[in-house]
Amino acid sequence: MSDSSKEKKKKFADMVSRQKGDEQQSDNHKQTDDLNEDLNTLKERAAQLEDHLRRAVADNENVKRIMQKQISDASDYAVTKFARDMIDSCDNLKKVIEILKDGDPVHEGIKVAHQKIINDLKKHGIEEVDPLGEIFDSNLHQAVVEREDNEKEPGTIIEVLQTAAAYIACGINPEKSIIFNQSTVSGHAELGWLLGCYTPIGWLNRMTQFKDKAGGDKQKASLGLYSYPVLMAADILLYQTKYVPVGDDQKQHLELARDIASAFNNHYKLDYFIVPEILTLDCTSRIMSLRDGTSKMSKSDPSEHSCINLDDTDDLIVKKIEKAKTDSILGFATLECRPEISNLINIYSVLSNLNVEKVCEEVNKHDMKHFKKELADLIISVISPIREGMNDLLKDQFHLHEILKKGTEKAAEIATHNIKEIKDIIGFAQ
Repeated sequence: MSDSSKEKKKKFADMVSRQKGDEQQSDNHKQTDDLNEDLNTLKERAAQLEDHLRRAVADNENVKRIMQKQISDASDYAVTKFARDMIDSCDNLKKVIEILKDGDPVHEGIKVAHQKIINDLKKHGIEEVDPLGEIFDSNLHQAVVEREDNEKEPGTIIEVLQTAAAYIACGINPEKSIIFNQSTVSGHAELGWLLGCYTPIGWLNRMTQFKDKAGGDKQKASLGLYSYPVLMAADILLYQTKYVPVGDDQKQHLELARDIASAFNNHYKLDYFIVPEILTLDCTSRIMSLRDGTSKMSKSDPSEHSCINLDDTDDLIVKKIEKAKTDSILGFATLECRPEISNLINIYSVLSNLNVEKVCEEVNKHDMKHFKKELADLIISVISPIREGMNDLLKDQFHLHEILKKGTEKAAEIATHNIKEIKDIIGFAQ
């Protein structure tokens, strides 16, 4: 073989080698780019899941109240308390990590979130935090998945538990009474629709709460708001309730429930529904705002000093009563045209088991400042044990979940039976 042929062959071999090297290098670069892209995608996914988790398991309003109560102390303490309560609002993150399967994206997101929270806590001198609860509740995983998949607003799991704790702390025995979340029993919505077929529009047009809430533009109000009184009637009639304790502002709704029950019975010439009776206490038929004696006390009021909450601290109760609106008239001999003073006297009356006349006679010996101090002490003596009971109950969230679960099962059994009877009366094929 000539030298020129050898040289051409060598050049060709070198060219092929370089091409293979370039292709290999290109493949390596491509693989590296793909891995980097996957890694970045995973990081973004982890960050999203962390955000979803925080929003799903942390009750925003609860955290806000915690921060408002603690911010007047030291800022470091407020941050620490905030972090602790974020941990407490989970149904035991450590158990979640142990029970959920590896590879589940929610599981990976929880691990990332948990580690970040723990790192934040360590910055404030907290080395170890044991979240509340002993057993993982699947509701946490469900809440996270729902938020991740559907971008729903955070659920109100904590609020439901707080309400259940409040009922029990106030003396309602779950062994004798059924405590449950109404939205977990479909019979309420079903009966609400059925009863709507026996409710004239004219009756609903008279509902004052719809007029108040709809405001000046009723055309934009929702059907749910308009038909809510029928749903409330269904909540009562579904369980054949005989007596219903309500405040003065709900009397109209109870009258509607009575009318609907009678209309159904008359239509089918049966005495199926029990026509419920209204229970009210005259002195507490409507507790008014501490800032405006002409408006009812409501937790939705813009002013946090307008109402007393069951979880208020003793100091906060004292502060709210001190700031409660009064008038410039001396003494308590007359309550006529004095809405704020009448409200305070009524609160004192029901909590002390004294009639209004006796309360006025007792407190008329002192000035307003002394009366407010006595009233605050009286409220604290009643609410303090309830608050402590709520706090103790909330330390075992799994137990509260079990109470609600058993309550739902009992309520659903009654509701299912009664819905079947109602459908039989109407003539539905089942």
